[in-house]
Amino acid sequence: MSQNERTTEEKRFEPYWKCENCGNTFQASTAPNTCPICKQTCTFMNVSCYTPDCGGPGKIDPQLL
Repeated sequence: MSQNERTTEEKRFEPYWKCENCGNTFQASTAPNTCPICKQTCTFMNVSCYTPDCGGPGKIDPQLL
């Protein structure tokens, strides 16, 4: 199944990634090798919320931003 064929429910639970170079935050099933904004090879931090305490699952954990 391609990314376009995934359901909204499946996309809702994809992790959020933050580029440690430029701070761009986006949702994707896996972290890319290159940031889509700064176009650099970067390290990405998973900033997803996995507990109700931070509004999740399916949200960004504000403590990790």
